[in-house]
Amino acid sequence: MNPIADIPEMRPSSYADQVYGHVLQDILKGVFPPGSRLPSESDLSDRFGVSRPVIRDALARLRLDGLVEARRGSGTYVLTTPSRSLPDLADLTDISRFLRYQELRFCVEGNAAALAAERRTDKALGDIIEAHEQFSSQVARGLFLPESDRRFHLSIAEATGNEFFSMALEGPNVSLSSFMNVSLSLTRSGSPARARKVICEHADIVEAIRNKDPIWARVAMESHILQARRRMTNGDLDP
Repeated sequence: MNPIADIPEMRPSSYADQVYGHVLQDILKGVFPPGSRLPSESDLSDRFGVSRPVIRDALARLRLDGLVEARRGSGTYVLTTPSRSLPDLADLTDISRFLRYQELRFCVEGNAAALAAERRTDKALGDIIEAHEQFSSQVARGLFLPESDRRFHLSIAEATGNEFFSMALEGPNVSLSSFMNVSLSLTRSGSPARARKVICEHADIVEAIRNKDPIWARVAMESHILQARRRMTNGDLDP
């Protein structure tokens, strides 16, 4: 059986993401637990019916995402298992794309928060605070709505006075809402402490922008995005 060939109308550019998703699925199922060695590139190539360069691309992405590591002369080994609820929340073949999107967010939103701290008007600050308070109130009531989280982040991008920040976050292939649907679902399935942590991360960003401190704003936003990424890739953060 060739799980890659069985996927209809798959674009060639997505082959590596498909392999990534299947390997991730095996990690989550315990076929390859932490510390175990993955099959060789040649074996994976035969298994999925794709070229070895595609396998190398998928393994490189898994390494960048902190899920596996390469050991010289030995092979590739699993480092960690993501949240076991992940398959219920997203197509695993989309996870690599989501995490690449997080890399974009880290660059774009960190700079946006810094500029927002320098440039925000009283009205823009009011919009940010209102979005934060709405999100916090909803989470306190057990509601984890992607649109509210999206509104918070876009209000900061809009406070820069540069429309291209918002445009960079809402592309044709991925958007804040699609990522936040997965991210917030993971938060909802976790402990109350996890939900409180997300609110605190938002609050730190708000305070930095309120105080017009661009360095603090950048660090707070980048930290928030890195933590969101860790909540997706590291199941040890689950309760």
